[in-house]
Amino acid sequence: QASLLKNDETKALAPASLQKELNNLLKFNPDFAEAHYLSYLNNLRVQDVFSSTHSLLHYFDRLILTGAESKSNGDEGYGRSLRYAALNLAALHCRFGHYQQAELALQEAIRIAQESNDHICLQHCLSWLYILEQKIFDSCVLLEHSVNKSLHFGLP
Repeated sequence: QASLLKNDETKALAPASLQKELNNLLKFNPDFAEAHYLSYLNNLRVQDVFSSTHSLLHYFDRLILTGAESKSNGDEGYGRSLRYAALNLAALHCRFGHYQQAELALQEAIRIAQESNDHICLQHCLSWLYILEQKIFDSCVLLEHSVNKSLHFGLP
């Protein structure tokens, strides 16, 4: 369902049906991180900011609680989840037009990524910073810097 929502939403279950199935799954296993992520995508589809935010935060909380992130990323532990949680929260707020909240979440993602020396996350943050700046100002400097750094790290 997550793949369908990302690639061809018309083939996915209807939002209400999918949410009903997800609620049943989460009733029996509230720590099922992937179900929270799918709920996040489903709530984005119907433009429900509260439920989207709730599901996104639960997704990253469950990743940290289950230790899935620390097992797959060696010494990083849950730090990677925190960086990307803040980054995704910034993207969520930007999508719904909450630019001040997006900027605060983005600043947090930048702070955590700088502490971890995560250049890839910082590059994603720079891209979102550019998007936020475009919503507020008209600036080409950030775009030029972002493109140069993306080329340096081999990012599209």
